[in-house]
Amino acid sequence: MHDKVKVIFFSLLTAAVLWAGDAAIDAFLFHQGWFLNLLILHLTAHELYSRLFIIAVLACYGIVITKVHEVMETRRSEEKTRRNREKLEKQVEERTEELNAVNDLLRKEIADRTSTEEELSRSESFLNNTFDSFHDPFSIVDHEYRIVKFNEAYALMRGKLATELYGKRCYEIFYHRDTVCPGCVVDKTFQSGDPCAKEKEVALNDGSLAWVEIYTYPILDRDKNVTHVVEYSRDITDRKKAEEEKKHLIENLNYLSTTDVLTGLLNRRALNDILKHEIDRASRYDTDLSLILCDVDKFKKINDTHGHTIGDRALKAIAECLKSSIRRADILGRYGGDEFMVILPETSLEGGRRLAEKIRSTVEQQTIELTGNKRVHLSISVGVTSCCTAGENIDTLVALADTALYTSKNAGRNKVSAAKK
Repeated sequence: MHDKVKVIFFSLLTAAVLWAGDAAIDAFLFHQGWFLNLLILHLTAHELYSRLFIIAVLACYGIVITKVHEVMETRRSEEKTRRNREKLEKQVEERTEELNAVNDLLRKEIADRTSTEEELSRSESFLNNTFDSFHDPFSIVDHEYRIVKFNEAYALMRGKLATELYGKRCYEIFYHRDTVCPGCVVDKTFQSGDPCAKEKEVALNDGSLAWVEIYTYPILDRDKNVTHVVEYSRDITDRKKAEEEKKHLIENLNYLSTTDVLTGLLNRRALNDILKHEIDRASRYDTDLSLILCDVDKFKKINDTHGHTIGDRALKAIAECLKSSIRRADILGRYGGDEFMVILPETSLEGGRRLAEKIRSTVEQQTIELTGNKRVHLSISVGVTSCCTAGENIDTLVALADTALYTSKNAGRNKVSAAKK
């Protein structure tokens, strides 16, 4: 509106200038009268109409120009608006495409993250299920010996709640220590980076003792440093009991294979093994070795007259007499039937004779009490021999002792005889 008024104003101003200019031309150029008279007063009808027509034309022209200008301005404004709108629409379209691309990326990232989280959740669930599926105690400790993972069996074995275990140092919570336990296999794996194993007796929550076999495995980072250690425990109490039973069984079998059941002395097999060893040792170091063989006098008559029970009592009584008579280094055993053998390391023939006499005298004083105030008097015949020279063997030595024994029997029994090679 302001521009329209300016156009009309300048159009009227132009008409006034033309009016004044026409008057000026008539007054000064054609000398038709005074300027003011020609300007205002002395106007012909033709001049007045002409000037008014010019003014009207100029006014109309101003109005038309104004209208045209307005239309052009409107068109320019509309074109500008259209271009702005198209530009804005294009920008909006570009922004929309960018936003769509970003949304697609976000959706993909969210989907990937969701998938990853689901996979992690499944993995964690799988690991938890795997942990809980172990019937044996299972745990993981970090480099500060804090328990970061464990299964239910581990908590049950330790007699602790999960809240009492998680994040606690093993040596503090279990053993009330300030430092790592001596001989700890977890510490050994941290130091060496190698798997380790150890058998250990532990106290259970109910106070009972159990044997466990502990295995440790390292968890390494990219630089091959041990960050965590897996500890797997297995109850081997039954196995330990079986091993102990097997050990006792073997010991019993060894005992039975080398021991006479009736008297508890060494049997013939064990005596032969020991005698062979002592002969070799005496030959190697050139030392004395003596051998005593004892035979119960009239033992068959005792069995036939009083029964085998009394005969067994007689053998036990003689075995006790022999044990009380020999020295700590001497080896005593039942050689078979009613025969007893005493091996005397580092003992001369004379020393063996003296010990044999002591044994004979001790047995002579023994009696077996029977019913009806009856008694069985016991006695033994004894043979003594000695060795050793290079090439000596068990057969020759036993044969010499046996010869001396029969010499005592033939001399009337209850005697000691010696035989020398």
